Amino acid sequence: MDDLLHLVHSDGADELRLHVGQPPVIVLEGEQHPLEGPSITTEDAERLLHGITDTRQRRDLREHGVVEFIYTFRGRASFVVRARMEDENIGMDIH
Repeated sequence: MDDLLHLVHSDGADELRLHVGQPPVIVLEGEQHPLEGPSITTEDAERLLHGITDTRQRRDLREHGVVEFIYTFRGRASFVVRARMEDENIGMDIH
């Protein structure tokens, strides 16, 4: 997750979209740019979520199907994270 957030921060991207079955997508000036590499697996999504959430946030996601919070990256940048359940998978949009 650190590498992806670093890319978003350093490129000044508007958003990072992480959805199972698709590669990560960076949104720059309103245009979507899929990153090269494999699609995100269910395990990837779980691992990425665990890297930026606490137990309460994960519980809220499971109970309510959506959670939104602010994540501070390396003490330099703050991102609004919206995670939601998409069927049995986790999807995240990070602004």
